[in-house]
Amino acid sequence: MSSEMTFDEVFSLLEAWGTEARRKTNAKKNAGDNQFGVAIGNLRVLAIKLKINHILAMELWKSGNVDARILSTMIIDKDELSANEIMEMIDGLTYSVLVDEFVYNVIAKTIYADELYNELVDSDDECRGRAAWDIIIAKVISENTIDRAIDLDLDSIIKKIENEMKDAPRCKQESMNRCLCEIGIHFSEYTQKCIEVGESLGKLDKRQVPKGGTSTYAPEWITRGIKALYKKNSK
Repeated sequence: MSSEMTFDEVFSLLEAWGTEARRKTNAKKNAGDNQFGVAIGNLRVLAIKLKINHILAMELWKSGNVDARILSTMIIDKDELSANEIMEMIDGLTYSVLVDEFVYNVIAKTIYADELYNELVDSDDECRGRAAWDIIIAKVISENTIDRAIDLDLDSIIKKIENEMKDAPRCKQESMNRCLCEIGIHFSEYTQKCIEVGESLGKLDKRQVPKGGTSTYAPEWITRGIKALYKKNSK
């Protein structure tokens, strides 16, 4: 497989890789009908082979196809995008996985991250709101956590989560909840506070956790995450 593949070649490959089972799973998260249902692991492998290719990335994005757009976020040149272009790309997104990939792969790594957070965080659109909280998550979990934390007002962030998360739409709420948990995991001085906020808000997702799955209840998530982080750092 060449790194110099054309749009048509890539698009045909994505179509061939799609499965009905994946399409059904994606549909439950508002992916819409314009999708092939490609496993995200396959997209990551393909992105490594394609390398950064901004022209191809923009062609894939403009196709409107969900799988093509996720791949686009993996090969796009973030430095070629303006804040206005990023906002235009966010508009109309409904699929949470695509929002997450766009933020973690692109937006959070641009010089516009803080500006875009401020513009998106109070949006009535739940996916725009999700994108805002994903930007904060990206900072919190950065390998350069100590350096990146300098421009994070964690007290204000936690307070905003405490005041607004309960009534937030699910797509946005999921990201706010993860943000609370990641702060509690990565910043020991805030662990107890985050657990207390999680306890006061209660279980936001009443669905039963599948066997081997992960609870989204903040106190449980934080406790488990701290253990996993300790194990990782002890290696």
